[in-house]
Amino acid sequence: MLENLYLINLGAFVGGIIIFGISEYFFRYRMPTDSTGSRWGENFSMTIVNTLIIRFLFFVTPISVVLYAADNNLGIFNYFDIPEFFAGIFMFLLLDMIIFLEHIMFHKIPFFWKFHSVHHSDLDMDFTTALRFHFGEAIFSSLTKILFIITFGPPVWSVIAFEVVLNVSAMWNHSNINLPKKLDRLVSKIIVTPKFHEVHHSQDLSESMSNYGFFLSIWDYMYKTYVPHQRKIAKLGMKNQNKRYNLKKLLLLKTDK
Repeated sequence: MLENLYLINLGAFVGGIIIFGISEYFFRYRMPTDSTGSRWGENFSMTIVNTLIIRFLFFVTPISVVLYAADNNLGIFNYFDIPEFFAGIFMFLLLDMIIFLEHIMFHKIPFFWKFHSVHHSDLDMDFTTALRFHFGEAIFSSLTKILFIITFGPPVWSVIAFEVVLNVSAMWNHSNINLPKKLDRLVSKIIVTPKFHEVHHSQDLSESMSNYGFFLSIWDYMYKTYVPHQRKIAKLGMKNQNKRYNLKKLLLLKTDK
């Protein structure tokens, strides 16, 4: 069963790459300022490294843990016999909020920013930017989700749904797609859009320290971290960044920030 669930996640991942890759070709928002081939090589390599480390060295994943919790009736939901539907919806929303709060922490605390700066060191932004995370951050994020999964013991489908949505929405909100302004404003009231998230990737700290949501935008409104998208962001990347980092420097956290 575990492998079948991984295949669902993999299918959504591959589907997202195809859909957003094609959409960016026909509905491009920004012209590239850096070598697309080099960027894609780095970004895809990062996600391959993350997958190998988490699956084959770290061993446990949120999906394997939720199956274990379900088989052994672990967690608050199982102890109090909470109705499955409500438990699942609650867990989905909780995980999305936790990822949002974790994201803020990765920006505010220098130790964690060192890892997260790898993601922000992309001088352009497209669906592959969603793959550009250091394995240290990926492991910490997995551990955070695992902690809450073990604590609550949610329905298996809620964690599968969250993992699929998280992967696809990350590619969506980093994508280089020009959504019409009125539609973007409407959708971004609930769901993070590319222009909503573009603000977060600005080199201007007054913009990048905002719009932390990955899927639901409601957390930014609730925690007052929302900054509206007023214009096309002039420069993407880290503050004062003017060079691209190769894969070796990214893995060794040599981003000079």
